[in-house]
Amino acid sequence: MGTGTGDTFQEGQLEIATTDLSAGGSTQILATIVDADNGNAQIVSEEYLVTFSSVCESSGLATFSRDEVSTTGGTATVTYTATGCSGTDTITFNLYDPDDTSTVLSIATGTLEVAPAEIGAISYVSADSSAISISTISNPVLPQLASLVFRVVDRSNNPVANKSVSFSLTNTKGGLSLALDESVTNEDGEVTAVVKSGSAHTVTSVIATTLATDGVTPITTSSQPVSVTTGIADQDSFEIVASVLNPGAYNVSGVAVNVTAFVGDQFQNPVADGTIVNFTAESGLIDSFCTTAGGSCSVIWTSSGYRPGQEDDPDYDALDRVNDQNVVAGTSAFGITTILGYTEGEAGFTDSNNNGQYDVGEVFESFPEAIRDDDILNDDAIDLDTNSNGPVEFFADYNSNDQRDAAPSVYQGTLCSDAAKDAGHCAQLMDVRDTAVISQSAANSIAYELYTRSGDNFTVFDGDLDLNDNNIADDSGSFYLFITDENGAIAESGTTVASGGDGYDVSSDTGEVGNSIGELPASYTGLYSSFGSLYQVSFAPDGTPKSVSLTIESGSGEYTLTITLVPSV
Repeated sequence: MGTGTGDTFQEGQLEIATTDLSAGGSTQILATIVDADNGNAQIVSEEYLVTFSSVCESSGLATFSRDEVSTTGGTATVTYTATGCSGTDTITFNLYDPDDTSTVLSIATGTLEVAPAEIGAISYVSADSSAISISTISNPVLPQLASLVFRVVDRSNNPVANKSVSFSLTNTKGGLSLALDESVTNEDGEVTAVVKSGSAHTVTSVIATTLATDGVTPITTSSQPVSVTTGIADQDSFEIVASVLNPGAYNVSGVAVNVTAFVGDQFQNPVADGTIVNFTAESGLIDSFCTTAGGSCSVIWTSSGYRPGQEDDPDYDALDRVNDQNVVAGTSAFGITTILGYTEGEAGFTDSNNNGQYDVGEVFESFPEAIRDDDILNDDAIDLDTNSNGPVEFFADYNSNDQRDAAPSVYQGTLCSDAAKDAGHCAQLMDVRDTAVISQSAANSIAYELYTRSGDNFTVFDGDLDLNDNNIADDSGSFYLFITDENGAIAESGTTVASGGDGYDVSSDTGEVGNSIGELPASYTGLYSSFGSLYQVSFAPDGTPKSVSLTIESGSGEYTLTITLVPSV
């Protein structure tokens, strides 16, 4: 196998159409198969297999239009394309009997020169993280290093290998730095810059620069920004919210309420994705945790089991539970349920000099260990009863010492100056926490009373629209409709009130009871419960006065109560 035939045959040579290629260029390569026993005449009727290879092709820097060819005509051709190769490349054709590819019958080689690539562009490709943790923080979900990838290509958009690229940062606040200031592209034309975090909350980008083919002209690009943040929850940026505050769940199991945690850090940025928030509930079932994405996550609370207040029922054992009180009714506040959400974080401070760290003398907060305060509405209640003979509320024992610790006198966090650390601050984190309170209202249950009002004092109204008792139905006035469920709790979500009049012009508060636990001001007197909804109803004669009607429909729509008031004439 070689070039030519007969007297011009040159064994072991390849016929290369163009031996000097531009970067990314292509050329055709030909070999002839001859019969040495027949004057080097070209083979025309016998089948042979020819394979193709080159130094650059084996490194992924060149390609052939095909890997092999089977021929009976005595010639083998292939198209070679440089895809990153530069300098000398050696091409090899191997000849085989197609029935025995273990033995090479003949080899032909040739060389070509590929010109260096003309640098076309450098571009930003990707980063393994768009945010990194401040260097003083050990954060399980935020790294302290970010790797950013850039790619150098030639004018044909082929990758350029072994090309030097230098890096710089747009911002070095807090000691931000690069692991290397310069690196070299790999066979894919890619090069990686590594950003190392500093001690300040900031944003930076990487500038990547390489030189054009002339070795003088710089070609530059910039990465997407990388954020340097705490990624750790901050107390005043942590909140949990229940979607429904008065579900019809006291007498119905399986009612679901969505509970969402919103979690930010000291700089009001969302915490790092993957932050875990734990939950516990006074009653029912609740998912034990959720994992944040974009600064929030949700769990489902489901009504079941014991309901707060049922220890007042003789059918239940005395469990020494801590409950909120319905002060007016003199009973437990039936159905009032506390949900606690918490995660590891820091207490919060006022950064008066804007250096991103707590310094000695700056204002800070500190907190005791988190508690699920099951009587949270009782301002006079003790937060935690540690008497072995009394009720005990759940608390998150952050330091696992089997007791609820009070707030320390030092800052609980991570962002401290060296002087602050020397003074004992930032020795540990804490559990940031928040509480949601819902009222498990009785479904399809409506109780009511009518009242007149003077300031914050309410007096039962008998419903007689003849207010001045003159036996003439010509009075105008107003009264209040107070509604609860059968336990003296706010009526279930979705419960509505409508009003109307026959011979009366009636204007009143109407609509749903609202998404609320229905706690009323402590200054209100005369009502039969500390919880519920008040609707003011005003009436005036319009024609021949006959009646005023009020219609209450339960949230599930399965129970309707109509109240009709008439003048006693």
